[in-house]
Amino acid sequence: MERDAAHVPVMLAETIEHLKLRPGQIVLDGTAGGGGHAAAVWERIRPGGRLLLLDRDRGALERLMARFGRGGDVRYFQANFCDLDQVLAEAGHPQIDGALLDLGTSSLQLADGERGFSLDRAGPLDMRFDQTQALTAAIIVNRWHADRLASLFRDCGDQPFSRRIARAIVEARRRKPLERTDELADLVTAAIPASWRHRQKIHPATRVFQSLRIATNDEYGSLETFLDKVFRFMKPGGRVVIIAFHSGEDRIVKNRFRDAAREGLVTLPVAGLITPTPDEVAANPRSRSSRLRVAERLRAAG
Repeated sequence: MERDAAHVPVMLAETIEHLKLRPGQIVLDGTAGGGGHAAAVWERIRPGGRLLLLDRDRGALERLMARFGRGGDVRYFQANFCDLDQVLAEAGHPQIDGALLDLGTSSLQLADGERGFSLDRAGPLDMRFDQTQALTAAIIVNRWHADRLASLFRDCGDQPFSRRIARAIVEARRRKPLERTDELADLVTAAIPASWRHRQKIHPATRVFQSLRIATNDEYGSLETFLDKVFRFMKPGGRVVIIAFHSGEDRIVKNRFRDAAREGLVTLPVAGLITPTPDEVAANPRSRSSRLRVAERLRAAG
């Protein structure tokens, strides 16, 4: 998720409200990260509850273990949330009472320049959540065809100059491979018309970096797979809460929730989406693009 350096969980009050938690429940946090949402969930499902914490980042899991301890009521899994079926089988819980996804990057990942996520800290073009996987952002930048890069920047970054940027990347990599975040950021900035750059409130390369991160980690595919599976493992009355930061992510959630409602699997307790309050945006500017949706498994479904 997108947070500030102090790790402020986005829309925490709204998340807890819509999960409808109570003691003794089993809840899965598929993007546990810094544990901000997880801590609030844990307080509300004790005593007798079970908290399943997933993250693809091994470092995040180690920090979570230090925070929550290694008691049997909290379980840790280095896993992609799309593999929740495997996680639940290993945990011995065929069904759960709630699930939470807080999509995107964490403040700790952004703060570490060597991870390659941030425009503010120079580092290698990495961007992997799971650092054991082979695909990196550098591989995408240096090997993908110009048309494929342009499609990525357009579809996952809403970048209006996607073809122009893709051509600039291909031309630059003919001279030498692109290996550093600052190198790519400068290249993208130079490829965008100055008249457009000066009207933007964000760094000119923000959308390109976002696109590369999404592709490196197959974030859209993981989200779609999760939504294909999750309602099969949700107890009647259980709720799924998802916080998205990008229109593409939110579109997937909206459409999958709508389809599940039409199939009679879920009800949608809130019409439309929930956005952060003006006070939260003022206190935590990273929350400004967040949007929350919730679905509840119907008791009569299945």
